[in-house]
Amino acid sequence: MDYPKSVPSVGLVNGKFVNEDAVAGLPGSLIPATWGNSVTDELLNVVKSAGLEPSETDATQLLQALKKISQAGEDKHATDIGAANLYMANYVPAIATLKNGLALRFTAGNANTGASTFAPNGLLPKPLLSLALSALRPAEIIGGSVCSVVYSATLDSWVLVYASGGGAASGRLLGVKTFTSSGTYVPTVGMKNVLVKVVGGGGGSAGVAATNANETTLAGGGASGSYAESWISSVLIGSSQVITVGVGGIPGAIGVSGGPGGTSSVGSLMSAPGGNGSSPFETIAVAGFGLFVGGTPGINATGGNILNSSGAAGSPGINVNGSILAGHGGSSPLGSGGAGRGAGSGAASGSGYGSGAGGIANGPSQPGHPGGAGAPGVVILYEYA
Repeated sequence: MDYPKSVPSVGLVNGKFVNEDAVAGLPGSLIPATWGNSVTDELLNVVKSAGLEPSETDATQLLQALKKISQAGEDKHATDIGAANLYMANYVPAIATLKNGLALRFTAGNANTGASTFAPNGLLPKPLLSLALSALRPAEIIGGSVCSVVYSATLDSWVLVYASGGGAASGRLLGVKTFTSSGTYVPTVGMKNVLVKVVGGGGGSAGVAATNANETTLAGGGASGSYAESWISSVLIGSSQVITVGVGGIPGAIGVSGGPGGTSSVGSLMSAPGGNGSSPFETIAVAGFGLFVGGTPGINATGGNILNSSGAAGSPGINVNGSILAGHGGSSPLGSGGAGRGAGSGAASGSGYGSGAGGIANGPSQPGHPGGAGAPGVVILYEYA
């Protein structure tokens, strides 16, 4: 739409219409019928697109139409035409350049499986970040999600402000479910996301042999279980998940290794192996030197999208010329390892969840003693609406 500059003798002055000036003898501008009709048609198209019936007597219809179209947000919403993790949409009018604070909406065609990008109207794809300004985790967008995104020039990225049905936003805490034994997790109605903490069972400590007047025996502590932490959407959890809680490693009998802790898991989504028990060693002369290693950690946990870690090794038992110290059990994020003790006090089991048992220091002329038990694992689920 423009002034009728191409019409011969239309009489525009500085590109605009002017009135007739009878005193100066200057004619007024012409308003060609074609131009008048095109202007009227263009305005009527706006009125009709808002669902209004044109009226000759209503001078507010153009304003009403603009407000209605703006409220509907039709110019800022489009359907995704891309693929999983590669979201694309065409807007009318087209987005020609990206400006800081530009807000758009699109209906996603596919769930995301990890880090994603967004591109309107064929522009270069830019990273799509969560509100934490990190790459998207799986299922933060699901198929059919209505997504609201805002462009940040500083980050040169789109920030996902909201995604209906997905895991991009979380609400209030519905409750906490703690599994100290194996079972089945059934989500609470209304749960959209769950924060899951999983720790494997801690390792037991070895039993120590009897000693004569010139001997000592020592044991290191058991290792703690591995640990995993994850933020999971209800889409991935489904209707239920089998929960396995790893048992604590059994105490070692006299002269026998402590048992390893069991693996804790949430279906096939997350797994945290247990820690290993400490091993028994031969007696050593009081005046000698000995370093008796503790239990070694199990393999690294898997499935955590926040954290995957192996357990902590048990501390070694030490003898230096008759000065003896039993090894402490490895601590987990959810439990403290058992303290190393003298044989008369008995072995200290791991406390809390997933920690290793403490070892025993057996001085001269003492009977044999069994080791301590590792603490069992646990699965804790924090449910959010």
